[in-house]
Amino acid sequence: MVATPVGRLDLSTYAALRDGLLKCVVDTPAALVVRLGPGFECASLTMLAVFDAVWMRVTQWPDIPMVLVTETEKHRHELRRCGVTKYIPAVGDLAAALEAARRPPPRRYRRLSLPQSPAAPMLAREAVREACAQWDLPRLSDDAVLVVSELVENAVRHARSAPVLRIELRPSGLSLAVQDDDPAPPTLFDAPVDAGGHRGVQLVDRICRAWGCTESSDGGKIVWAVLGQRKDE
Repeated sequence: MVATPVGRLDLSTYAALRDGLLKCVVDTPAALVVRLGPGFECASLTMLAVFDAVWMRVTQWPDIPMVLVTETEKHRHELRRCGVTKYIPAVGDLAAALEAARRPPPRRYRRLSLPQSPAAPMLAREAVREACAQWDLPRLSDDAVLVVSELVENAVRHARSAPVLRIELRPSGLSLAVQDDDPAPPTLFDAPVDAGGHRGVQLVDRICRAWGCTESSDGGKIVWAVLGQRKDE
């Protein structure tokens, strides 16, 4: 995915650029290439932190490479001064960026369409158990089963959708993503430890290293979670 922002980056356009770039990755492209040409200008070096914010998100989910193309000396100088290039590779032309993007980290991937029925969480749990067994992830299996059960349960019960489950093993950890038809994001709230019933998002937040919600290309949403070590380990 190649994005070419144009116009002036300032306080009034910061959020729109950030959210627009994040929307470019909802369908999990091989990489995100941001092309900064003569039509792009920045009000201050501070505003360039927008690329750090996007990079931090896409390295968690969908965990794809991000490359900046700096087509002017002014852009190269500004990115170096603000420290963006310390973490995000910046190259001089689109060909070099595409070459860098062709070397993504290795990953394993599964996709499963689930029914809008009470059986969906059970099918999701089975798929995750099987993936963890085949990918030699015994330490993550129990947590992954809990998380996917909550994500799919929410998609069926609250979003009233036939969810789509994506399971991916990446260098950053095991990623679980559930797509549904409801654009409303999940809400994190505090519940007593001994409260009965599902605690959904609270449980996901406690178990996962990172999680979030992204608008999907069809108008719904994707709720994703990355499992590695527990937060409290």
